[in-house]
Amino acid sequence: MKKFAYLFVCFLLVKQSFAQKDSAIRDTSYWKKSAQMGLGFNQASFSDNWKAGGVSSVALASFLYADANYLKDKISWDNSLRLNYGIVKNKGQSLRKNQDRILFDSKFGYKLSKNWNLFASLNFLTQFDAGFEYERQFKDNAGNVVAIRDNLISKFFAPAFLTEAAGLEYKPVNYFWVRFGVASMRQTFVFEPEFNNNRAIDANGNGIINEPTDTFDPKVNYGVAEGKSIRNEVGILTLEADFNKEVFKNIVFQAHFWSFTTYENPLATDVRSELAIIAKVNKYVNVKLGAIILYDQDQDLKTQYAQNFTLNFAMNWDNKKK
Repeated sequence: MKKFAYLFVCFLLVKQSFAQKDSAIRDTSYWKKSAQMGLGFNQASFSDNWKAGGVSSVALASFLYADANYLKDKISWDNSLRLNYGIVKNKGQSLRKNQDRILFDSKFGYKLSKNWNLFASLNFLTQFDAGFEYERQFKDNAGNVVAIRDNLISKFFAPAFLTEAAGLEYKPVNYFWVRFGVASMRQTFVFEPEFNNNRAIDANGNGIINEPTDTFDPKVNYGVAEGKSIRNEVGILTLEADFNKEVFKNIVFQAHFWSFTTYENPLATDVRSELAIIAKVNKYVNVKLGAIILYDQDQDLKTQYAQNFTLNFAMNWDNKKK
């Protein structure tokens, strides 16, 4: 519950920034600010004799989205913060998280023409809470199972990703843009030394059991070298695109694409795509179907994906004059 409290405190701070007098709003008229906070709910239950099968569950998700964008003449500065945290309780299992994201993006732009801008950007991504590979089997050299434990595989700043890029932005309309980052760098942070030891780790960070191998697996450490906590990469191209539009009345479609190609291995491009369809029920209630597709060889050779469907109760604020 601490994570929900953190989000609520962040929300109060953001809300306070909008609680200004009209004179203050006039002094900052080049800024357009908005914020949204809400709770999402998902639930399913089955009787003990439900022959079709199923597991009773309840899930709760929280989110805080905030934007602060500056525009004056040819200068622009866009900032966005996205915080998500959710938990799920399935019958017969412990409480587990099902959403967890801290994302901050900042972009400085200079207009060259009607649709083209120069830009420099910074993007940061990590998570609030520990992530586990549940009920993992550990075997000895003979193949015998010697332990079945929940194995820590991620936590706050393990990993964290910081990407810097500069290049050209194409923005023909307000709801769509594409950025071509021809000069870019990326840092991967893993402040968890136990990842280097290929060990199972419990919730307190204590090593449980060593794997039966002396070979270091960089994927355990998100591509960071053995004994290190930071990896630097120079990019050939960072490509990013965003679409956010009400395609039908009360139906919003959102899509975000990001890729990073390095000089070190140009054929192994990291890709992250996010899709969402949001249906507004009324001012405070909406239904959201979202999906994330991720490919990063430093994490796994297979494509990763996540999907969620939630009923959200949300509140919105902005600094538009009434």
